[in-house]
Amino acid sequence: MKKILLKIIFFLYAFLWKLYIKKYKPIVIWVTWSVWKTSARMIIYQVLKQFLDDKKIYTSPKNFNSELWLVFSIFALERYKPSIKNYIKIWFLFLFELIFWKKKYDILVLEYWVDHPGDMDFLLKIAKPDYSVFTQLDFIHVENFSWKKQIGEEKIKLIKNTRKKAYLNKQDEFLNDISEKLLVEYEFFNKKNSYKHKYILEDKKILSLLKTDNSIIKTNIMWEDNFVYLILAIKMLENFWVNYVAAWTYIELINQPWRFNLFNWINWSVLIDSTYNAWPASMFKMIQNTVYLRNNIFRNYEILFVIWDMRELWTKSRQEHRKLYHYLNSYWKIISIWKETRDNFGTHLWSFKYARDAWLFLKDYLERSDKKYIILFKWSQNTIFTEEALKQVLADKNNIKKLVRQDDYWMKNKKNY
Repeated sequence: MKKILLKIIFFLYAFLWKLYIKKYKPIVIWVTWSVWKTSARMIIYQVLKQFLDDKKIYTSPKNFNSELWLVFSIFALERYKPSIKNYIKIWFLFLFELIFWKKKYDILVLEYWVDHPGDMDFLLKIAKPDYSVFTQLDFIHVENFSWKKQIGEEKIKLIKNTRKKAYLNKQDEFLNDISEKLLVEYEFFNKKNSYKHKYILEDKKILSLLKTDNSIIKTNIMWEDNFVYLILAIKMLENFWVNYVAAWTYIELINQPWRFNLFNWINWSVLIDSTYNAWPASMFKMIQNTVYLRNNIFRNYEILFVIWDMRELWTKSRQEHRKLYHYLNSYWKIISIWKETRDNFGTHLWSFKYARDAWLFLKDYLERSDKKYIILFKWSQNTIFTEEALKQVLADKNNIKKLVRQDDYWMKNKKNY
């Protein structure tokens, strides 16, 4: 009964969304695919906001990418308590806003992932994007899909319904295969050799230099895939008649929490907080970025990985975890946590069931070592609380607030684990 009621409420939400888009006619930019959606969305939003002073631009600061949350993003709702009663109250609040409030934004940047076949059809009946961005397909969120290609077939419906231009990741095999069949205008990004980058130290800060065909960009963010979407965002400015080269050479961005943030430990080992996600593609990319950072800036440091298992891989889980282990174990030290890594990883430093046990081992290991380490903490989710291991080895405890799930609600839940 509850599921039926929620479905009815969602259809009512969708009805208001359709009316809102029709009434105010914002430019809609829609980001989708399997991985790096949130990072791409936030970078595009920040770049547009910095350069388009005459436009009101909005994206949700939350990770709102389900059907219900997408509606919340459109109405700029950022806080709510999940319950049937509150959902009904929120619907009437949205109705009031639709009738009486003024236009909130000129450009709306959305993010979405599909969970079931047919999800995209429903959403496209409500709103079609002016511009769409497709990151990279990976074998995740596949419980209701038979194979990876089926997820792609569902998501390319968004490309086919893009009004002005779709931006496709050149490094994605699926997008390359279907591109020639598209009837809409599209452009590839992330082409090979489209830019070069390196990390530099400047005033005790690590900055990134990106060299493209047209300019040299200096920015405060790191991580190779962030650079891909920064350059894409700059390219998208052309749709709004902005010439980047004539504007700035430095772009200051807010690095997204839990996506390659750096902290210190008491012996000056470097801790990399990438506890947000761990699909196979993102896992390997983050490992490569850690190695690149060590080789550029922390040359005398050894590398250590604290890895929790990757979830939602279903039948692919054993294969992907074994592939990850063989890649890691050939070069670097590993501490692993939870069932899939325990069952599919071979010999390594240690395997634990809980994050609290992992940090005790790690803390003791680092204190006894005379070496400096650069340590990547990768993956965290409900019941997966790798951030609690990271928290215990922070040099500055004020940085705890920068970690994922530190509010009262989550801290109470964590006591059960």
